[in-house]
Amino acid sequence: MKILVKNFGAILNSRPAGREAVLAIKAYLTPPTHDKIELDFTGVISVGPSWLDEVLTFLYTEYGKDRVTCLPTNNSSIIESLKIINKE
Repeated sequence: MKILVKNFGAILNSRPAGREAVLAIKAYLTPPTHDKIELDFTGVISVGPSWLDEVLTFLYTEYGKDRVTCLPTNNSSIIESLKIINKE
């Protein structure tokens, strides 16, 4: 199942906005038991670590880290935020 992150906005930079995204995801995301959950950042200009932390923490906790994937991107904002969240 693919989540189009741009549906939450083009600039995603706050923890409260991340919590709002989590509420929307909870309401609409019902992936089959073993399906991967893919975050597609196409069309997103910027993602802050706070927003990403809220969303990924929920997804990892709810569905398991092995089922959640962030699709490849060339966007440096997203790449750097992922590094911070994943402690790379």
